[in-house]
Amino acid sequence: MIALREEITQFFDIEVFYFMPIRDILVLSTDRGLKCFKKIDYSIETLLFIHGGKEHLVSRGFIDIDRFNLSKEGLPYVMLGDEIYVLTDWIDARECELENPIELKAATEKLAMMHEASIGYTNVPEGARVRDDLGKLLTKFEKRCNEFLRMRKMAEKKKSTFDYEYLFTYSYYFDLAKEALEKLKSSSYLKLCDEAREKRGFIHRDYSYHNILYTHDGDVYIIDFDYLTYDLRIIDLTSFMQKVLKRIHWDIKTGESILNWYSNVSPLNKDELELVYIILLFPYRYWKTCNRYYNGKKSWSEKAFTNKLHEVIAEKEFHYDFIRWLEKQI
Repeated sequence: MIALREEITQFFDIEVFYFMPIRDILVLSTDRGLKCFKKIDYSIETLLFIHGGKEHLVSRGFIDIDRFNLSKEGLPYVMLGDEIYVLTDWIDARECELENPIELKAATEKLAMMHEASIGYTNVPEGARVRDDLGKLLTKFEKRCNEFLRMRKMAEKKKSTFDYEYLFTYSYYFDLAKEALEKLKSSSYLKLCDEAREKRGFIHRDYSYHNILYTHDGDVYIIDFDYLTYDLRIIDLTSFMQKVLKRIHWDIKTGESILNWYSNVSPLNKDELELVYIILLFPYRYWKTCNRYYNGKKSWSEKAFTNKLHEVIAEKEFHYDFIRWLEKQI
């Protein structure tokens, strides 16, 4: 313990009084306030790209993030043996409760503000590994559609309870997936990607409640930019909507509110709204659950997987109603 405190003090211009582990971080009590010391599992080159993105946000006045503290050498990380660590300020806040309309509105508006501030990220640090997912959605949709057929062949061979459930239900979801793919092909997706490539804005890629912190005075902080990448802002927005709406039976009023709250800060054009519809049309949760069962590591029991599949299928009518409502909006 003492050795670690001395090492941290050696690398950063702070004095550490004590520390305590919370989840996967160490919370440090220092002469410069509370800090978070965290090990990362990606490369220095990727970290530099993320650091550059965060600094770009700060330079544009978007400061409510977990900015990296620089070491004595001016680097956003330190090495302890072969492991990479970062230091950030402790944020006095709790995870955002997205079931609360006030906090949901604040989180949605913050996402829009972050996207606006991200535009123009061209000053990428030297040595950084640039992440760019623009234009990759078509390939992802095609791959997932093919995966539906491959999983069907696997289900026909095994015939477990999950297999029977998949064989009984997959055609409906496969049709949705194919419909989404065909609509994506004929949409303005590639044009939007070209426009985004010119703007050089990035997205968070994991905008969910555990990365959205809500302070006692109603402010919102965004943390853990580990998946930061160049891509369409719609990718963040639709992922966020899926996470929120799956918990409330795809409530149309809430979905409409999210789109309005976002657009009031950063207006969405017609092509972007169409893309929101196409992405949400794709049965992502169904595909993800089945793909995890057939192609992932079996971290759940057979019963747990089957229950999860039932949970997703139970959303079917709610999701259908929401999608048809959204279709009318475009």
